[in-house]
Amino acid sequence: MPLLDRVREYVVRHGMLEPGDRVIVAVSGGPDSLALTHVLYRLAPAWRLSLHLFHLDHGLRGEASRADAAFVADLARELSLPLTTVTLRPGELEAMRGSLEDNARRRRYAEMARLAAAIGAQRAATGHNRNDQAETVLMRLLRGSGSTGLAGIPPVRREGGLTIIRPLLGASRQEILAYCRAHGLTPRMDATNLQGDFERNRIRLEILPALTERFGDAVVDNLAQTADLLREEDRLLAELTREACARCGWRETGEATGEPVVELDGTRLVQEPLALARRIVRMAVQRVSGSAYGPGLSAVTRALELAGRTEGSHWLDLPQGVRLSVAYGRCRFARSHPQLGPGAEALEQVWPVAVPGETAIPALGVTVAAELVPPSAMPARLPDDEMWLDRDRLPGPLAVRTRRPGDRLWPAGMQGSKKLQDILVDAKVPRDQRDGLPLLVAGDTVVWVPGVIRDRRFRPDAGTRSAVRVTVRRRPEGSGGD
Repeated sequence: MPLLDRVREYVVRHGMLEPGDRVIVAVSGGPDSLALTHVLYRLAPAWRLSLHLFHLDHGLRGEASRADAAFVADLARELSLPLTTVTLRPGELEAMRGSLEDNARRRRYAEMARLAAAIGAQRAATGHNRNDQAETVLMRLLRGSGSTGLAGIPPVRREGGLTIIRPLLGASRQEILAYCRAHGLTPRMDATNLQGDFERNRIRLEILPALTERFGDAVVDNLAQTADLLREEDRLLAELTREACARCGWRETGEATGEPVVELDGTRLVQEPLALARRIVRMAVQRVSGSAYGPGLSAVTRALELAGRTEGSHWLDLPQGVRLSVAYGRCRFARSHPQLGPGAEALEQVWPVAVPGETAIPALGVTVAAELVPPSAMPARLPDDEMWLDRDRLPGPLAVRTRRPGDRLWPAGMQGSKKLQDILVDAKVPRDQRDGLPLLVAGDTVVWVPGVIRDRRFRPDAGTRSAVRVTVRRRPEGSGGD
């Protein structure tokens, strides 16, 4: 089948394009991206596509990199297509964490997403082909990947708010080279693709040719077929994982900072089939970190070992800057801030409470309302978010702060006092949340820990002349600070 017809059929089968789409085409100048540009240019009139070329000049090859950029600029002029070229500073990719390959890929997609937002593009097309797919499957197999990794490169994928399409994924490298020759296209050749320094190049230059010589030309097609089969099975497992998340009480919240948090029942999580439990942990890390990639098997295994603990509080730092906290069987995945720790930024701050009035405290994610009320109006049972106080017995002005060493309260039903630390442990408040709790204080005396405990000494009684009603409301999720 001619390449043009193969691409047309592949695009339709995977629903890659809609009539009238604006499409960013990633062009390096090599044979794959050159053939991709040429094919989409020929298909554009039928689909009424608006094409916009994109080139990332990473500067890793000196004069050759500049020549690549000039080549793509000439191609854009020849086809009368708009072009955006992003030129990186020397050493910019090397300064990023990760390998050069991964850094270049992440930067390329990030720049295409920014361009798409600027020009209103719906799609971004890359030149991955069937040989790339086979190499990816082999590379991930050698890394010990599961079905998600072995599903390889998807034909269509969402990344950073952009839909990535791979129209050439059903075509082989040989077909693409033949297409370039047949249409008089002379691509740029990247010498780094012939170097054995990169993992993918070693697979491309050594392992895959050896397998093909030993087992025949069908090796590439068979590896690509494996990816296709596993991708369908991975979709089914993803649906089963969503159902398992519901059984585990998956709940997404937002802290005062607006950062996502995932909470779930750890005791239920470890009862799920291991394949689903592993996926739930990866999903939680991806959701919190915003990364398209989940943690590896060793990190997931440690997380599941911790998740099943029902006594005390524990935590574990996972990849992508995520911390898993487990308190009395409840799991919480949140961004890790090891330099500060939960609530540390607010530790020494005190927020005076207006009486009467409302006091917003963005750092703790709460709003405190106080009003003067007749003591006789106090209900027999107070809601958890409400506290009534005898105004004349308060040892100082009302304020809100976080806990300090030595804090104590006089709980109802006890003769004496009790350390706040012990009260929080008995109430099974997770360790990583204790430093961020808002405490209502009068002077330096803790009179109320909302939702946890009230100090009995300041409750209105028959002799109370003036009472203060205090309500603490959580701010809406994701509202953030000022």
